[in-house]
Amino acid sequence: MIGEPGPGTATGSRATVAGAEEAWRRTVHVASGGLGPLAARLPPAVAALAFAALVAAAGGAETIRLASPRVHAWIDRIAGSLFRPAEAAGLSGATTLAVGYALAWWLFPVGAAERAILVAALSDPMAATVGTRFGAGVGKSWAGSAACAATATLVLLLTRVPVPVAVAAGLGAAVAERVPWRGADNVTVPVVVAALLRILA
Repeated sequence: MIGEPGPGTATGSRATVAGAEEAWRRTVHVASGGLGPLAARLPPAVAALAFAALVAAAGGAETIRLASPRVHAWIDRIAGSLFRPAEAAGLSGATTLAVGYALAWWLFPVGAAERAILVAALSDPMAATVGTRFGAGVGKSWAGSAACAATATLVLLLTRVPVPVAVAAGLGAAVAERVPWRGADNVTVPVVVAALLRILA
């Protein structure tokens, strides 16, 4: 019948919805980079406590979400498409990202931590975007890693990091982004970049 959706139409609709949800998640991920510059403008003790509160809130929400199906459903309704299906029974990317930001802030100087947070916020979504487009379906593609390294290097150059240090830290970000465990790159990228900036700068 005219106007009746066929199997191809349904598949295309699901792909469109999935693409829109992934784009929304990446947008939120990018926006989270504002936490670095914001924290850098706060008194150090206040910023450290703010990151502690962020981790505690994320961890508490995760614990309750995983323990109570009712709360799980309620959080899912509020968060919308921020959680991937694979995160239904485990830690979400939001929580691992909060931990990564906090560790970078607690362990390294403000300048290094601020830049590392910006790198983590921008390079991972770019790696995912390029990897999805040119990575031939590979989970961690070399195209995505190249995009991660290039984005991280550019961010660092724009924040006045010397060229050799920016390139080295950008390559470090790409290596840290390739860890195979889901969500671990949200921790490894900011920590590795902050460490390299501390050591090399």
